[in-house]
Amino acid sequence: MKNFAYVLSALVIGIFSWYYFVERAFPIELSYLNGVAAFSATILIALSAIMGPIARFIPALKNVVQMRRGLGLVGFGLAALHTGLVVPNMLINSRAATMADTASIAFAAVAFTIFALMALTSTSRWVEKLGFDNWKNLQRMGYLAMAFVIFHIILLEQGVFLNRITGQVAIVVVLIAVLARALVLVLKKPEVHNNPDDLVLKH
Repeated sequence: MKNFAYVLSALVIGIFSWYYFVERAFPIELSYLNGVAAFSATILIALSAIMGPIARFIPALKNVVQMRRGLGLVGFGLAALHTGLVVPNMLINSRAATMADTASIAFAAVAFTIFALMALTSTSRWVEKLGFDNWKNLQRMGYLAMAFVIFHIILLEQGVFLNRITGQVAIVVVLIAVLARALVLVLKKPEVHNNPDDLVLKH
């Protein structure tokens, strides 16, 4: 199950690559590579978050939580790549930034900071330092970060991605993750007990 997370990650990256470079026949340029990284990261992080609610609503699938770490770390790696590509991409694009763009970048910066904290503490040593309950609370901040990602997408370039399939798919998947977590809280679904070693890197 853990290894399937990487297969699923490759599939998501492959789908976005196919859409950009085959279906739409865009040239392999920095802006489009950045798009593949950004939307793949968003989907993978959201899928990582969805695994917990799936395990609670469908106990027979409780082992899917073992995929969270792999999906989350690959997603964060792509988010970091996206962040690194933003600066050269902005230098190439001479369009002046609007207030909406500035707000979008601010939401993205906060979301990335939260995801970075989640990734950096995804080791057994941090679980021991923080305590399992505190560590899980920190990881749950990812749902707040995903809400910020939605605002980032909506505000970027005056909402242009609201009319593009990539933006629409990303927003829908993130909303599903956030709503699934909300349903878990409202319905008070029992927690699935897992081995902490299945959720973190041993360090």
